[in-house]
Amino acid sequence: MSTTGAGTNAIARDAIGPLLTASHDGLAEGGARSIRVLSRGFGLGAGTSAPGLFVERIAPGFVARRSARLRDGVVLVSGTNGKTTTAAMIASILSAQGLDVVTNASGANLFRGIAGALAVAPRSASAGVFEVDEGALERVVRATRPRMLVLTNVFRDQLDRFGEPEMVAKALTGAAQVLPPGAVILANADDPLLWPSVEHLSPSGFGVRGHRGRTQSIDGEPELCARCGSSLEYLERTFAHLGQARCSRCSWRSTTPGLTVEIRDCSGLERLGITTGGCEILLRIGGVHNAYNTAASLAAASALGIPPTLAIQPLQTFRPPFGRTERLEFEGTRFLLVLMKNPAGAGAVIDQILGERDIATVVVMVSDQWSDGRDVSWIWDADFESLARSGLPVVTGGRRAADAAVRLKYAGSVPRAVLPNVVGALRRACRIAPIGGTVAILATYSAMLDVRAAIFASRVGRMAPVTG
Repeated sequence: MSTTGAGTNAIARDAIGPLLTASHDGLAEGGARSIRVLSRGFGLGAGTSAPGLFVERIAPGFVARRSARLRDGVVLVSGTNGKTTTAAMIASILSAQGLDVVTNASGANLFRGIAGALAVAPRSASAGVFEVDEGALERVVRATRPRMLVLTNVFRDQLDRFGEPEMVAKALTGAAQVLPPGAVILANADDPLLWPSVEHLSPSGFGVRGHRGRTQSIDGEPELCARCGSSLEYLERTFAHLGQARCSRCSWRSTTPGLTVEIRDCSGLERLGITTGGCEILLRIGGVHNAYNTAASLAAASALGIPPTLAIQPLQTFRPPFGRTERLEFEGTRFLLVLMKNPAGAGAVIDQILGERDIATVVVMVSDQWSDGRDVSWIWDADFESLARSGLPVVTGGRRAADAAVRLKYAGSVPRAVLPNVVGALRRACRIAPIGGTVAILATYSAMLDVRAAIFASRVGRMAPVTG
């Protein structure tokens, strides 16, 4: 049997294969751009995963090939809380240095979201900064081969997906273990759930000082040694289970972070004064959680060779991504939209809202879409007692408005209205709030998107009247 034909076919495949791959990649990019335009036109939002799903189907392996063409490399950010803001901060720092950065700013953080962001990125893009869902992280690491992985923290979140936080720590560690040689790991050194899981991988740590939180966490987070299971003793607590701790039985204790930010002023939702390395920074965002996001982004900049003096400037003009302390207006009333998705996050934003003098009414908007987590039992561990003690009138909304109302009743605050319909809840809050007062909305992720969609629809007159 002659092998000439087989050899010829092999040569043809070797020659044609790259051309076919390039053709498929080009088709994927063009199709993804068209789908994004159509999605926005039909009001599906910038964060839709449709472009990425198209790319995965048309051009398998596209993410790996496109990532390899980013000459300045890829930075991935993952963890329970703060990954959206931290990724946006790092992207703003790199952009200020003249890099053309591609990022998934819309919040689509599964593999398909990364694929979609890369597909619609300009050919000139030289660096990638992506926030990544904890469950998708290992796959994204294998495809993008990042030069840096930033791990923010581990909290209980989406219990139906992840179970207990130890499972999240295990997923983050598994992804860190498949990083390419030479990749840098940055991790929150103040997190006794996260740090012990990755410290054998020689990460660099970041942390926060200068703010003493409650002496005891009320958010239900486990405070047990990751090595031996004994109770932890806190030397200093910032918020929830974050801070400097040591084990009461074995020798484990929190490490000293390589980069620390010191909180000087943490007095509101839109003001945060910190210092690091002798440099003062005044941010236009508030909260201890954002001090951690800032520490992570500064640590990333330092590891990338960007000195603090250059990293600070873009941070001082940084505005949080949509839904994270976003001021909006609806039918003549000012609204402040804040994301909450787990007990620790809810407690942090409730503390901030209670420090704002202009807040007159609060809407607690809880939904149970897949992106929120179908299990909303976490609301029973969130500090709604503080909100009840404030005496502020409350309206509950979203798909699980009734559940939120029961929780608030047990906290000591009977809601003025229970309205699953988003527009109905917003309008009722408008009627309750005094003239000139601001309505604060605490919303889970999909509820936050519904609120934004309703408010923006009202601006162009597309919203149907709703009774409520």
